[in-house]
Amino acid sequence: MKKTIFIIGAITLLLATSCKKNDNNSTTTPPRDVTEVWNENKVAIENFLKTHTYTFTPTTTISETVTFATTSNTTESIFANSNLKQMELDVYDANNKRVRHTLYYMILQEGTGTTTTIADSVYVNYKGQLLDLSVFDKSSTQTTGYWFDLIGNITNSRQAGVIKGFREGIALLKSSSSNQLIPNNDGTYTIPTDGGIGVFFIPSGLGYFNNVQSKIPAYSPLIFTVNLISTKRADHDHDGKPSINEIERDQYGIISYPDCDAKKDNTYLPDYLDADCK
Repeated sequence: MKKTIFIIGAITLLLATSCKKNDNNSTTTPPRDVTEVWNENKVAIENFLKTHTYTFTPTTTISETVTFATTSNTTESIFANSNLKQMELDVYDANNKRVRHTLYYMILQEGTGTTTTIADSVYVNYKGQLLDLSVFDKSSTQTTGYWFDLIGNITNSRQAGVIKGFREGIALLKSSSSNQLIPNNDGTYTIPTDGGIGVFFIPSGLGYFNNVQSKIPAYSPLIFTVNLISTKRADHDHDGKPSINEIERDQYGIISYPDCDAKKDNTYLPDYLDADCK
């Protein structure tokens, strides 16, 4: 599993709250205007939704869980399907101006277990695709080590969580009722079948924007199919208070990080990373 595909450092002045560590083959191009890119991405994503159908097959094999096919009948397309929903999310451009983006998504199976927050740690099966349906990454093995910290450590650019569209999408799902992988006698693991399953159509402003990954060109919209297996309520500073209760998120997904002892600290340390703030 290429866990690094989700993690990217601060790629531009945009996305300061929504990016992650680069993979080893990534490069950064000079950023274009955020609104211009969003308008292009919106047209591309909606064209995909209007020209494709999907088939959902609950399975532990993430490659086969959701498949897409082209269609010329717009009434049968994903865009016309009642499962398709949307969420409005803001990001900041280089001039510190909010630019509103639309995250299209489908929740195909809600999940029967623990609810998820944007500050949690999760174990997921996932498949990432471009709009041409090429696969740029997917989970291929099961091990207890592959967890994603959705919000990460904002004071460390190499531990900055996951892209905003992925994080917000995961928070719409519940885990399996067992909330864990099931160990087998041969050392392998069985994936429970009752975890949340969703598909997220992510514009580049909620993704990697101008940061080029090894198989992801700059400004590329992304499609993620995700099966949420397990969720842990994260407590990053181990102070007994969940991290979700030590950050603030507005209705458009902009996160702020309070600092209870800002006047005492020589360096900024937000509450969710500071055990002195409870």
